[in-house]
Amino acid sequence: MTDPFESNFQYVGMGEVKTGARDDVLRATLGSCIGIGLLWPKGGRCALAHCLLPASPAPMIRIGARYVSQAVPSLLLLLCLKPSDYPDVEIIVAGGARMFRTRPGVAHVGELNIQATLQCLAQHGLKAAHVEVGGRRGRQITIDCARQSFAVNEIERQPEEAPDEHSRQPDTDRRRRRAA
Repeated sequence: MTDPFESNFQYVGMGEVKTGARDDVLRATLGSCIGIGLLWPKGGRCALAHCLLPASPAPMIRIGARYVSQAVPSLLLLLCLKPSDYPDVEIIVAGGARMFRTRPGVAHVGELNIQATLQCLAQHGLKAAHVEVGGRRGRQITIDCARQSFAVNEIERQPEEAPDEHSRQPDTDRRRRRAA
């Protein structure tokens, strides 16, 4: 993987879609959001979308990635891909973690994003080559356009720190100091 400090590093923020070529490196940090990456070696280009939600309540006609339903057409348009190019494109899907507790039987945003992504890709005649989704940990997806490669890394959760013996619990000391 190319060192992001020695290349044209682009962070893909929430709701954004970016393309790259040559020495570009695209990266997104994901929780319940979904990252959709496209590698197109024949065209020498890559793209990455960072999607927040499954589907737009109204049709979206502008380029973007707030919604999965907006991101997939945006990626195809930005890379100028035609259906005849699809077999030459490698698609990576990552993210969709359950970051917060929900009631049993209630779908969480990450799960809805995963379902929407796989359905939207299928509607466009596409299939993901690499899918790393779900779970309880966030992920970081990195696409190296020079090597036409990718990496998906889980983000380690920090253990919850136990309060030290000198820290005051919020409800244990309710006395107020008088102004001197």
